[in-house]
Amino acid sequence: MKLYIVFYHPKNPLNLLDVASIAAWKRAVLYVVARPGLDPSMLIREPPPRLRMKILLSLEELAAELGDDVFYLVLETYGTVLLSEVDLSSMEKLALVLGAEDYGIPPEEVGKLPKERTVVARIPSTVQGMSYNVASTLAMAVYEVERQRALAPRGGTP
Repeated sequence: MKLYIVFYHPKNPLNLLDVASIAAWKRAVLYVVARPGLDPSMLIREPPPRLRMKILLSLEELAAELGDDVFYLVLETYGTVLLSEVDLSSMEKLALVLGAEDYGIPPEEVGKLPKERTVVARIPSTVQGMSYNVASTLAMAVYEVERQRALAPRGGTP
């Protein structure tokens, strides 16, 4: 499986570093959709080893960059399904999309991703000011992907 991690408008350097560390550990490309007026490359002074990071300006640019065969799993407080309810076991290309610590990803921005390949999953968090749950949300999503893939039938006869 090809895994992409997307962080929309990061604000806090420590959150971005934590997300970057998880991306490097999973050997995923980290796409950072830049917050207007803030250069994300300036937020990470010492990138983790093996980090592959690309900075983009919009989710539309992300969709164009990743192509037509990527499934987008957006993790948001306003999600309509639980993370465990999304079948991730057979995804060949998956983008885990996280929102800004203070305002997440506005629904109109999520609408810029391909609707037929995007699901917004609810995360167990409420936003009241700055949230530091970004890395833990990503860790839960990575765990859920790994859990489902481990339980998926491998083919052949049992």
